[in-house]
Amino acid sequence: MAAMVDPHLGWATPFAYHRICMRHLASNFMTRFKDKILKNLVCRAALASTEHKFKKHMNTIGRINSEALQWLEAVPFQLWALSHDGGRRYGLMTINISKVFNSVLKGARSLPVTALVQLTFFRLNGYFVARREVGANRLASTEQFTPYVDAQIQGRVVKTGSMEIVLYDHEKGLFHVKSRRGRTHRVTLHEKTCTCVKTFIYGFPCSHIIAACQHRCVDFRMFVESYYTTQSYYDTWTPLFHPIFNEDE
Repeated sequence: MAAMVDPHLGWATPFAYHRICMRHLASNFMTRFKDKILKNLVCRAALASTEHKFKKHMNTIGRINSEALQWLEAVPFQLWALSHDGGRRYGLMTINISKVFNSVLKGARSLPVTALVQLTFFRLNGYFVARREVGANRLASTEQFTPYVDAQIQGRVVKTGSMEIVLYDHEKGLFHVKSRRGRTHRVTLHEKTCTCVKTFIYGFPCSHIIAACQHRCVDFRMFVESYYTTQSYYDTWTPLFHPIFNEDE
């Protein structure tokens, strides 16, 4: 904790932003109010991509239990609500990503300190070697983005087939895009924005922007942030571990 609050160590704003795990928030809420319906509404509010949807769920919570609403309002919204996050958590609402590290340390906690450090070292090296190889193979096969983003984009491309697209401004690339469910969003290609806000939150284009790009024959890959590229993935795992020699060497 001392390291996280020391402004000189880079763990504070603007170098790092701290957020609350949605699952832990919901668990604490459930302990306090013991209401599964309210708990589900809390999760819906946390996952809402727009402030309009967030307010809708919060109002419902308030109508059911005003004390529960006050409890939630005491927690700064930017710490737990995706709609107020500012695009800094990339849609990651739980700490599952950090718990992946637990698999690296599995079976190591009961070991003596020296053995624990050595096991951690060797497992981390294996972790880096395997992912470095994946990145190198994807670079060699000219795959531009990570597998996760490729799958997400392909799924969103499929959705565009049922969308209605109307162009309003040629220079700004202003469109309205109507989904199959009848919901309309405003897309401005020049500003790389959509009123669904998902492109801003996740760092790669929403289905509405992809539809507008296809309508104008624009390459929607320019809307994918650089940290999702295969090169960035490879660079992340490039650092090497070096062999540990005997103590007498």
